[in-house]
Amino acid sequence: MPLYRNISFALARSVQELLVSGADVVVKERQTKELIARSTRLERPLERYLFTPRRHNDIAAQFAETMWVLAGRNDIAWLQKYLPRAPHFSDDGITWRGAYGPRLRRWSGVDQIDAVRRLLLADRTSRQGVMSLFDPAQDYEPSKDIPCNNWLGWIIRDDRLHMCAALRSNDVWWGFSGVNAFEWSILHEMMAYWVNAEVGQADYLAMSFHLYSDHFDRGGQMVTGFQGFSPYDFGVGRATFATTWDEFPAKLDRWFALEAEISARPDAPLGSYGRVGDALLDSGLTLIHVAQAHALWGKDRLADELAQLPACDYAAALYEQYARTYPDLLETVRQPAIADFLTARSRSSADMVGDFKAAVKKLHAEKDRAYGGAWKKRGELVSIQPNIARKVDRLDTLAATGAGLSDETVLDTAVDLLVYVEKYRLFLAELSPPGTLVSADSPTPLSSYEQNFDTLVDRLELKPSSRALKDIIVDVNATFDACWHGAEDGETAEQKLRLATELSGYATELLAMLVHTNRQALTVFLQSGISA
Repeated sequence: MPLYRNISFALARSVQELLVSGADVVVKERQTKELIARSTRLERPLERYLFTPRRHNDIAAQFAETMWVLAGRNDIAWLQKYLPRAPHFSDDGITWRGAYGPRLRRWSGVDQIDAVRRLLLADRTSRQGVMSLFDPAQDYEPSKDIPCNNWLGWIIRDDRLHMCAALRSNDVWWGFSGVNAFEWSILHEMMAYWVNAEVGQADYLAMSFHLYSDHFDRGGQMVTGFQGFSPYDFGVGRATFATTWDEFPAKLDRWFALEAEISARPDAPLGSYGRVGDALLDSGLTLIHVAQAHALWGKDRLADELAQLPACDYAAALYEQYARTYPDLLETVRQPAIADFLTARSRSSADMVGDFKAAVKKLHAEKDRAYGGAWKKRGELVSIQPNIARKVDRLDTLAATGAGLSDETVLDTAVDLLVYVEKYRLFLAELSPPGTLVSADSPTPLSSYEQNFDTLVDRLELKPSSRALKDIIVDVNATFDACWHGAEDGETAEQKLRLATELSGYATELLAMLVHTNRQALTVFLQSGISA
């Protein structure tokens, strides 16, 4: 089962998997990439705000729809303020027939949220915590609105409340990342508070997990641009829920009353109309207030209003969203943790490549000082080439099985391969005429000095490759075989250096592809400073 830290990681990796491995399926004359019965696990579902490039989600719409569901509503008029296209998914333009709210809060007179809450309070080991969202009496009939989410399961283990959602159909772009992971994370947090448990993992099982062709290009750009971190890595906090079940109805009513006041006069300062008295619920009012007011305020007023907010995830999400409209807004961020995240995210590809080269040189220096000349102690066939062989064979296995090709494992292995190949080239250059590989006045023996290795790394041209990763690995494998046989057959140092340089070229191409197409793995490598 694919397991991800939070929704940002899950979206980037899932889109990548769909684009690479999804089956081509046409549904209702629309092209999709699809995975069947795909399970997705979020380890930290409360890290609910989405921070991935090119996704351009609307955080006010996410929160508004969530509150609409929790209130048991199905009316289009209110929801349309935040989701203008809502009527397109309604049979009558007045209600969503398949809205989750009425099914959760009053299905045949049963409030399923309260029923599961009471069940888990009475028996913390219960396996009966189920909320049904699919109604056989209605949902087999033709409609524009057949519920995609069909079942929610809840279970407490080790004082952690776990949630599982089963879906007949899940569009990764508009469904899973657009609202599902967000709305159910809010309910998850509330349920955990009401049953005195910690929030556990959240699992999603989708019979059809898909991406529409409308989003193939943007999805690919998102995968390439995602740098493998979110504000939660920089100490940004959360607005937490802390309202008892008995207090919840009144605070829910208060929330909608304040929303109405904000909608009537949105140009007022944030917080002008009072608060609900719950940090999470009040953060939602901030989101919808900014959504309705920013055009009236303008950039400078918006910057002043956002500057008053705490360094929380919803504030970071506001900066991220409205910087699309007001690019200069990011120059005004006054919350240090949020500013650190936004600065890190703005680093260019050139900066990342430069940092990557520096990290490779640092890695080599640390290992060289720790192990000295052990890597070449017993010569080519006993020490040097076996080191390279282990990395080549590991890459070959990854290519054959597909395991690890989308995570940091392949990048770590590719880095180690390049390090050993470059050291081997320096070793062979010692046996060749001076100046063959590095300048003639370089310190000798060439393979014993860090500055010579650093020279080779500085020369690397890490330009994006258009070839498939598996094809590059095939060339790495074939060229290494030639290097091995050359050493066995006693070829000259110049001949072996030529083959090693060819191998270096393929190893560099492999690294370039990984550096430019998997920002998450690159970020992990840069942050760790070590290679697996």
